[in-house]
Amino acid sequence: MQEMQNKFEALSIENEELRKQIDQTRDVVIKNKKGLEDSTRMNQEAITSANYNEQYSRKNNIKVMNFPRRENQNLRSDFIETVKRDLNVHLEERDVVAIHRLPSDKPGPKPMIVRLFSSDVKRKVMVNRKNLNNSVRISDDVTWRNMQLISKLRDMNCFESVWFYNSGVYGRLEDGLQLKFNLFDNIRIRLQHRK
Repeated sequence: MQEMQNKFEALSIENEELRKQIDQTRDVVIKNKKGLEDSTRMNQEAITSANYNEQYSRKNNIKVMNFPRRENQNLRSDFIETVKRDLNVHLEERDVVAIHRLPSDKPGPKPMIVRLFSSDVKRKVMVNRKNLNNSVRISDDVTWRNMQLISKLRDMNCFESVWFYNSGVYGRLEDGLQLKFNLFDNIRIRLQHRK
C-alpha cells in the first residue's frame, strides 16, 4: 500500500510538472501568435502604404499601347501630334515631362510611359482617349499590385465591371452595387456583407 502511495505521489508531482510545462508552452505559443499577427498586420500596412506611394508617384503618368514606331522617331513630338490630331487636345512641349518605351517581349510596338505635367493635362487626355482613331490605346499607369487585384476581381466572374480610378480599384456588381477594394481585402466576405 505504501509503495503504491509513493508511486501515486511521484506521478502526481510529475503530472504537476508536465502541466506547468504545458502552461509555459501555451504562453509562449500565444505570445508568438500575437507577435506573428502583429508582424503580419504591420507587413500588410507597409505593403499597402508602399503601393499607395508608388501609385501616387504615377498619378500624372499614362501608359500608351500600340503607338507606331519608326526610324529616328521623336516620341515626344509624335505623341503630341497624335493627341492633337486624334483627341483634339492641344499639348505644349512642356506638358510632356518624360516619355519612353518599356521593355516588352510581345510582337509589335513596345508600350510607352508618358509623364504629363499635371493631373489637369492628364485628365484632358484621359477624357478624350475614346476618340483615338487607330489601334493606339491609352490607360492609367497602374502598379503591379493594383493590376493583380484587378485581375483577381475580374477572374471572380461576379462583377459587371472592374476598373482603376484615382489610385483606387473598384468593382460594380450586376445589381449596381459599387465597391472600392484594397490589396488585402477578403473579397468574398466584403461581397457577403455588401460593404
